Amino acid sequence: MVILAVVVTFIAASCGGGRQAQQPAQPPAAQPPVAPSAAGQTVKVKMSEFKFEVQPTEVQAGTVTFQIENVGTVEHDFLIEKLDKRTEQLRPGQSATLTVQLTPGTYTVICEVAGHKEAGMQTQLVVK
Repeated sequence: MVILAVVVTFIAASCGGGRQAQQPAQPPAAQPPVAPSAAGQTVKVKMSEFKFEVQPTEVQAGTVTFQIENVGTVEHDFLIEKLDKRTEQLRPGQSATLTVQLTPGTYTVICEVAGHKEAGMQTQLVVK
């Protein structure tokens, strides 16, 4: 009889007697949007034949610093048409920074090297 009691206790324990209720998975906490710092925002730009890769393409109004790198095989430059602000022509592998004050609107960026804009080397930047 003692053996039977031990076997029943063992079976009862192994069938969920010691199991804890599972808690539903908690979703990760929402991250607040990144606000521009007092020093402004940074936009990374890679130039190549014949395009700009811009991250991000939308920024808040205020001070914006463009970190520009020529990853192409020929010279390129960076001109914000509405402001007439530009870099010098950058040889392949060269980098430059350009800091400007932007107000809300849409800005067109082009490469002024002959034929580059016409080949499609232009993009838009939206400022909110």
